[in-house]
Amino acid sequence: MAQDEFPGASEVLPEGPPSMNREATPGVGTLAAFCANLSAGAKLLCLARVAPERFEATPAQLILLVAAGLVVNLAAAFAFVGLDGYFNFAAAPSVVFGVLLVLLAGQAIAALAGDRRLAMRVPVAVASASITLNIVANLIWLALVSGWLGAGADDQSMAVYYVLFAWWSVASLVAVWRLSGIRSPLPSLAFALLFLLPSWYVPPEWLWESNDAAGAADEAAPPQAAVDESVLYVQPGLLRNALAGIGQQRPGVQDLYFVGFAPYASQDVFMKEVESVRKVVAERFDTGARSIVLVNNPSLVDSKPFATLSSLRQALMEVGKRIDPAEDVVLLHITSHGSESHELSVDLPPWRLDSIRPQDLRAALDDAGIRWRIVVVSACYSGAFVDALKTAQTMVVTAADSQHASFGCGSDSDYTYFSRALYEEGLRNTRSFPDAFDLARASVTAREQREKLEPSNPQVFVGEAMAQKMKAWSPVPEGKSR
Repeated sequence: MAQDEFPGASEVLPEGPPSMNREATPGVGTLAAFCANLSAGAKLLCLARVAPERFEATPAQLILLVAAGLVVNLAAAFAFVGLDGYFNFAAAPSVVFGVLLVLLAGQAIAALAGDRRLAMRVPVAVASASITLNIVANLIWLALVSGWLGAGADDQSMAVYYVLFAWWSVASLVAVWRLSGIRSPLPSLAFALLFLLPSWYVPPEWLWESNDAAGAADEAAPPQAAVDESVLYVQPGLLRNALAGIGQQRPGVQDLYFVGFAPYASQDVFMKEVESVRKVVAERFDTGARSIVLVNNPSLVDSKPFATLSSLRQALMEVGKRIDPAEDVVLLHITSHGSESHELSVDLPPWRLDSIRPQDLRAALDDAGIRWRIVVVSACYSGAFVDALKTAQTMVVTAADSQHASFGCGSDSDYTYFSRALYEEGLRNTRSFPDAFDLARASVTAREQREKLEPSNPQVFVGEAMAQKMKAWSPVPEGKSR
């Protein structure tokens, strides 16, 4: 680039080393220069040496490269999302921010290296390499979501992002060091501080988003409960009334009692699921009034008792008083998010509530004196609850093993994947809980394979005494319609 294109620069920055004083070949067409920049950028990304003069470092080329990067962004988004989407204006500031950062880094590197041409050469080189990187990144993402790499995108996307960013960082730092023409690490350090570090905290976004993504973003924002004075006074009464409404056991009948627990308020699927499960169990096992449901949801704070560890303890204690412990069975269905640390989320913004560990659940059941138990935990990593809950009189069912996620927690759903399979597909067709689990596991496995999801591996444990009881157990009284 000619010196007079930077008025006053000659008084501040001297010429660089002789080897870097050659300008781009004059008369090279815009398209040819663009292609040459892309080729040189791809080589930089591969850590190859590229002569600085290979870059056509002009403002026009930088604008063209940025525009090409936006085209790649949109093309990839269209490929994944399709036409059913919207332009994500929120992503535009990240694009502008990136351009400003690289221009600032170029000015700083030019000053440190004593070569004014680097003020444009560095941004052009970075933009050229970025296009190749974005194409590679989107091809890898396509392979992930298509299952070609043997795992779901949700499980691998962050690892891929870290690897690509590390690759990009190393290649950029090496390129800046070589382009500067000096041995000092200061230009690379300036680039890291002024461009790479801010880019880590402001990653690029797609300019075209699906309408489903917009809905998911709305769901991700935790809804605020109607926190006013009345809620604090109403809740104790709601819990007392719910506990008082639990029906007494029927002499001579092996009754089934149902306790539903949906403690995660920020997605409606858990509220919907626990109510759907209550209806299925009532229809199939005549639980009727012998049930109680605890739910966290902002729409129910003044009509349903909260789902907390304390309220669950009280509910189980009350059920323990109503049952005949020698013959009656309690079905506890829990649906929530689970963590890799094997805790169940208890969420009701703005309150901070205790999560539930496997030992907490075991203690609550033991303290209530409930001997015969069926415990269903529909959550990610819920298999960790199996060992803690094992007894000879217990059946434990979990939606996943201790190392994997389960699926289906969108707010538009009435069930998570596993619970739908267990209750609507399993217990609608059999009154045998072990048989229902077998049906559910087969259904979930088939669905995960169709959707190319990593297997959740639902788990089951049936204690020896419980297995014998279930062979003869009939929780519906004789003569009642089945």
